[in-house]
Amino acid sequence: MRAFLTFFILLLCNLHRAQEHSSSRATSAKEVSETDMSKSEENKKKLEPQLDIWEELRNLRDLVLEQAVDLRLLSAKLTESDSLVQVLQEEITVMKDRLTAAETLVEEMQMEGEAQSAELTMTQQKLDIVQERLLVNVAHVEELQEKQEVSKVAFSTSLLLTGEGFTYYPEFTTLVYKNVFTNIGNHYSPVTGYFTAPVRGVYYFRFTGQLAFNDNTIRLRLVKNEDPIVLSGDRVSEFDREDNVSNGAVLHLEINDVVAIQLGGYVWDDNYHRTTFSGFLLFAL
Repeated sequence: MRAFLTFFILLLCNLHRAQEHSSSRATSAKEVSETDMSKSEENKKKLEPQLDIWEELRNLRDLVLEQAVDLRLLSAKLTESDSLVQVLQEEITVMKDRLTAAETLVEEMQMEGEAQSAELTMTQQKLDIVQERLLVNVAHVEELQEKQEVSKVAFSTSLLLTGEGFTYYPEFTTLVYKNVFTNIGNHYSPVTGYFTAPVRGVYYFRFTGQLAFNDNTIRLRLVKNEDPIVLSGDRVSEFDREDNVSNGAVLHLEINDVVAIQLGGYVWDDNYHRTTFSGFLLFAL
């Protein structure tokens, strides 16, 4: 653009010089030959195109000057745009730095969150272990409490609830001791005559029986789940009118094992409670 302006300015200067030279020549021709009118008219006709060219050149100069002004305005706007672009680039750089810092902060927060999550998971695992141990301890305590409750087992009975008399079974049959002195835990039944073990453990049992004033036989035996364990017996005669028998045993019982006394023959009981059956838990296993 600058080369174009320089070219037109030089062209205008040359045309101006040519115009001045032509004017000088015209003036000299007029002074030398004022009478030659035809020649003067001819020179005048030649100057008219030159004047038109000059006018066009002047218009062209004005147009070039206007374009130069527009060019300066455009250059100023371009400079302003360059400044604005530079400012925007600086702002973009600042935003990129902030975005990078934010991404770094997010990564740090994610790492911290993962660490906290891992710590929380570990804490939850420890809590689960503690809860399991607590449940085990609670179950153990409950078991101990149950054992402590069932460990309180003892009973003592006699055959007849009231009055006196003989009881006779030709074959071994379970005696039902109806007069209950003690029945802690209610594990002896005065309806069936059976003691039922509430807990696995070691128990002690004892029984007694009495017979008098006849010539018959007394036989008493301790049975565990209908299996005989110990037996005691005697026979009354004219030389021995009254006999007493007794026996006992320590038994290892499982839960729900049953123990009873069976009679084969005669036995006597009265208000003195001569025929008895007793037992208690020594310790649980």
